[in-house]
Amino acid sequence: MPKVLVVEDEAATRRGLEALLQQAGYEVLVAASVPQAQKALNEDAPDLIITDVRLGEFNGLQLLATSSRPIPAIVATAFADPALEIEAARLGAHYLLKPIVPTVLLALVEDLLSEKR
Repeated sequence: MPKVLVVEDEAATRRGLEALLQQAGYEVLVAASVPQAQKALNEDAPDLIITDVRLGEFNGLQLLATSSRPIPAIVATAFADPALEIEAARLGAHYLLKPIVPTVLLALVEDLLSEKR
């Protein structure tokens, strides 16, 4: 069962993404901060990351840039920012605007995990 790490500092959004992904059959790890996410990346070896951009004093792009191994990623944000979108692409991540459409997210997750296999 593929493992998906959800990095989101807003509790309601984190729980919603966790429930959506679990119902779709994924093992879900959650983190509310970049340090928690780094720990999960190192200890649990997820197959995919879904991360918010704004995470307290850090951001999700920093998490991807400092990851010790390449990992498929989806960066989600409520703010349309071409510079962030370019940076996400440079790091190999897909960029989604919130509110996230569940069917779009699940299709992208499936595509990224099937590419990894």
